[in-house]
Amino acid sequence: MSILLKDIAAATGFSINTVSRALRGDQKISAESRTKIQESAKMLGYMPNSIAASMRSNHSKMVGIISADSANPFFSEVVRGIEEMASKADYHILLASTEESMQKECDLIRMFLCRKVDGIISMPVFDTNSKHLQLYQGLDIPFIFPGRRLEGLGGHSILHNDRDGQRQVISHFISNGHTKILYIAGPKKISNTIDRLAGLAEAYSNAELELDPDYIVEASGHIEDGYYLTNQALNRGMGFTAVACFNDMLAMGVLKSLYENNLRVPEDIEVFGYDNLYMSQFMQPSLSTVDVPKYRLGYVAMETLIEHIQDPSLEYITKDFPTRLIFRETTR
Repeated sequence: MSILLKDIAAATGFSINTVSRALRGDQKISAESRTKIQESAKMLGYMPNSIAASMRSNHSKMVGIISADSANPFFSEVVRGIEEMASKADYHILLASTEESMQKECDLIRMFLCRKVDGIISMPVFDTNSKHLQLYQGLDIPFIFPGRRLEGLGGHSILHNDRDGQRQVISHFISNGHTKILYIAGPKKISNTIDRLAGLAEAYSNAELELDPDYIVEASGHIEDGYYLTNQALNRGMGFTAVACFNDMLAMGVLKSLYENNLRVPEDIEVFGYDNLYMSQFMQPSLSTVDVPKYRLGYVAMETLIEHIQDPSLEYITKDFPTRLIFRETTR
């Protein structure tokens, strides 16, 4: 026998209307009530007729997810948060990766529109200021950027405080007596790099030290960049005593280079990553890094998108999460 909404209402003591809204993930129903109703529905074996529901509501209950790099563990953690919230609200996700191709990102947006998704969560390719991003401005569905700030495009932004996170790292190095700090930055056009460079400059300014631009090098964010750029800096005899990296992937390459050049970490050179990837705690030595709430970014991104789908009159917003330093074995 099929379980109906009235059965869940009888089991929980809520009205049929409240049960229906809670199972749709309506944020106007309290979290406690939604959880009680959803758990009861699961226990009773309720199976929603998603096709009929989507026809009645004119919503597909599908959201398109665009990831810039499927091999990057950072994006995997963000997607995990998206999936968790989507599952709770009975949404389905269509996940695809651009592999850093602007053309593929444009193609994916068009494909998602053909599939009639209710919204898009995008982690766009690294060229943040590219004209291809203007395609988002023409969308008549809500869209959101977790972890990235894109000026002038509209859309929700769910961010972490890049500037303050990097400022804390460099301030720590300076307090340990370092003045020659190699900074391996990310792609220069994305907001994360811009904000972290601002944090770097702020730390030097606060310490009344001059920032030498020769100690700032640009990378794509991949492990091999950290390895080759560190080798290059060592071969140039730059004499750096600390390395701050745009992400943990770069830091892994840095550590390999330092090991091969018989340099001890942290005794000879301190190293700091950024993102706090799960694997960073298991490296040898374990990596000091900046913790970014990746799962939370994805979860809140999906939660915010659902709120906008249910209430199209909502204004686009920016949410900013704090970051914190994680000290492990690569720093003193």
